[in-house]
Amino acid sequence: MAGEQIFLKTIVMLTQLPICIYDRQGNELEKYEIIERNANEYESALIKEINRRLQTEEVVMMEYDAVLPVRVYGLRGKERHYLLGPFAYGSLDSKEIKTYMRRGKIEDFPRIQIRESLLAANLVFNGVTDRENGIDLLESSPGEDEDIRMHSLINEELRQSDNFQSNHTQDEENILYRYIEQGDAEYLKKNYDYMILSHPMILEDARRNEEYMAVIGISLASRAAIRGGLTSKEGFLANDIYLKKLSACRNIQEIHDLQKEASIYFAAQVRKKRQAGNSNLYVERCKKRILSGIQETAGAGQLAKEMGLSEDYLSKLFRQYEGVSVTEYILNVKIEAACNMLKYSDRQIGAIADYLNFCSLSYFSRVFKKRMGMSPQQYRGNIMRQ
Repeated sequence: MAGEQIFLKTIVMLTQLPICIYDRQGNELEKYEIIERNANEYESALIKEINRRLQTEEVVMMEYDAVLPVRVYGLRGKERHYLLGPFAYGSLDSKEIKTYMRRGKIEDFPRIQIRESLLAANLVFNGVTDRENGIDLLESSPGEDEDIRMHSLINEELRQSDNFQSNHTQDEENILYRYIEQGDAEYLKKNYDYMILSHPMILEDARRNEEYMAVIGISLASRAAIRGGLTSKEGFLANDIYLKKLSACRNIQEIHDLQKEASIYFAAQVRKKRQAGNSNLYVERCKKRILSGIQETAGAGQLAKEMGLSEDYLSKLFRQYEGVSVTEYILNVKIEAACNMLKYSDRQIGAIADYLNFCSLSYFSRVFKKRMGMSPQQYRGNIMRQ
């Protein structure tokens, strides 16, 4: 199973397409995803229906509903079922769709092109079934050209031709990430070179193969650090920084050195967090709630109600452990998100204000300028000139 895990994790990291594995009775066994999201009651029923159909069908493709451009694939393996998605293959940015999702308490979906999703489904199906002949889902997709089908076939051929290569075991993987989760940076500094996990060649380009494996390794390290005590925001931010550094690596040795650096860094951050001991259960739960629902307008009163606390007591806890009020913390998080959108997306400023649920563009601009010392337009302009 270790080889299958590496294979599935690689697909998830390269495409951001969530993959969940079920047994034949529909019980969840494993789940791989970039950003954790919880299935609501409707999604659970949809998943149950797909698992039911997979009892008699090899491949199931289902739309999420009649409103959202969201899809789920179901694939029947030799002993288990594989569900890919749900994922959005179209825009979810219109006001109507955002309102629909907010009212239905539907979490956001990863954005993936149909072509990429079909290629991933092909690879998963052909990689996990025991059939003599695989399946080409692209044949059922009008408009897909021969180059795309060849891309799928070539990648699958490369994967199969390298199956003889050794893989690390789940126990070896658990040992490495346990040291990160426990914050034992000193041990990793001394012994990391003896703990490097072996993996197969899934690409002909050796440097590219190591880069892809490093993406998985760094991401797993960040999640181990989050389990060790880092907030999701801290873990994912450091993860993104190291993935950007990874793109600048010029050779395999630099890739290995960076992955080692990332593992030690994450362990060190866990150790600092534990030594500081400066955290509070309610505050941390609120921070995760704020970060997971950044588009929502939930204020201090709603958060206090969800935590079962009075608003005054929650505000006192936030000032004690974060140094700011709940309202100020929420605004700080939203402005930080706005900075990232202004820097890394081409979304209009009004759309950013709407996405973050500011009551008006003028209010968003005032809050942004107060914290950043410049208007959103000036901030984006400075970024463009750099």
